[in-house]
Amino acid sequence: MTTPRTIRVFAASPSDLAVERRAFKDVLEGLNAGFGDALNITFEPLGWENTFASTGRRSQEVINKEIDRCDVFILAMHRRWGQSAPDTKPHSSYTEKAFHRAFDRWKKKPKGKKRQAPTIFAFFKHIDPGQVAEAGPQLRRVLGFREELAQSREVLHAGFANKTEFKTLVKVRLRAFAIGENFKEGQMLAGAVIEQPETFALELAERASKAALNGHLDEARKSFAQATDGTVNLRVLFLASLFYFRTGDLATAKELLERWLAVSGPDAKTADTASALGNLGLIYRTQGELGRAEELHLKALAINEQLPRPEGLANDYAALGLVYYRQERLEEAHMMHSSALFIEESLGRQDGIARQYGNLGLIHWDLGELESAETMFKKAMAIYESLRLEECIGIQCGHLGLVYREQGKTDSAEDMHIKALAISEKLGKKRGIAAQYGNLGFLAEVRGEMDRARELWTKARDLFAKIDMPNDADDIQEALDRSTKQRTKSKRVTGGGGKPKGKAEKKKGKKS
Repeated sequence: MTTPRTIRVFAASPSDLAVERRAFKDVLEGLNAGFGDALNITFEPLGWENTFASTGRRSQEVINKEIDRCDVFILAMHRRWGQSAPDTKPHSSYTEKAFHRAFDRWKKKPKGKKRQAPTIFAFFKHIDPGQVAEAGPQLRRVLGFREELAQSREVLHAGFANKTEFKTLVKVRLRAFAIGENFKEGQMLAGAVIEQPETFALELAERASKAALNGHLDEARKSFAQATDGTVNLRVLFLASLFYFRTGDLATAKELLERWLAVSGPDAKTADTASALGNLGLIYRTQGELGRAEELHLKALAINEQLPRPEGLANDYAALGLVYYRQERLEEAHMMHSSALFIEESLGRQDGIARQYGNLGLIHWDLGELESAETMFKKAMAIYESLRLEECIGIQCGHLGLVYREQGKTDSAEDMHIKALAISEKLGKKRGIAAQYGNLGFLAEVRGEMDRARELWTKARDLFAKIDMPNDADDIQEALDRSTKQRTKSKRVTGGGGKPKGKAEKKKGKKS
């Protein structure tokens, strides 16, 4: 029998992966017993079990020799950057030193020949979004290093959640190395989902966005879950957070935006940080935390004024206008939306112009200026129809329904709300679905169909609560409570069927 081929595998890591460190040697022993025997291959572990033994660190000279003779170099990291290494400058930790020694060896390329050993794999244990948002110096170094790998595209890296996934990754990579398989972006082996380079994550996110626009929400949700798994690509985080926001998963949208802010730098004066702050402000506004939303939008505005960045300024003015509108500061809201409209017109951004027409229409509606509101909503609708932006068309349908209801055109109002509901259902936009249930409930109330109104309000309330919009849920609950009290009073006084009288109430209706 021929002598077995030996594949020397060096594994390096800081000290916060004790469970995985113990599992590494077990994986190699398992491969040797089955897979290795069949192919006459022996995997020899280097580095991890010896270098990081509890009895103390082996000399750097011994470590260097093992790195220089390994065939495969595996780097595993979690939250720690590694032990400080003042004697290994310019590197700041022993782990970083080990990686770069292997990487420098790999980069040596004699003219006309293939690259030399070792093959390098980097594995990163998943970090909770909350930990990313509050990253300390060590974790920031890990995240920055991971982004460097993603940008370079020279080292295939993967993510894992626990010991089982880590062991699977090691097995899959070493088996592929042993039989000469080349990993391709998007490949899945042995049931293990391999985390892809950031370029693949972006491609996956772009496909997910198209799937969502075409109404394939389950496909989009699955793809976004894979694309965002551990990613620090800001475009991926933006697309995914937008999807989760539109489909009512505000908690996930917020987690992704907080990761975005951590990556871009919460105190950085950049367009990326301004965008992260603005989008987080939108989440807080949607959840009814208007003070926090205003604070974030003002921070974003200050950055965009300093850059200067006109498109960012338009977004910030519009966002502040919506906050002030919710706070019933209508004069300030009108000023913000007018400023945003001026910039959008100067930039020629048709979707932005339409958005400000719609926002100004809401202010006119709230002031009881129904003809002006209708004109603004129709202007917005015309632009959105020309751009074929179905979601925005649905929003304007809902707003026109509010106007028609106030004008006493109940049939036209119902048509608009039903159209808006259908579009929201098609796109999986839970916030829009809840809003139109509420609006149809208020329309049923106007018609005296109180059983129908309570049925629709109950659906709206429950959905608002489910998607973490407590203020809107409370507004609908008030309508339910009022209808219950009125029904009780009517039965007590008139024996049922009487229309209760009371003071004029504030305008009722849910904006999409």
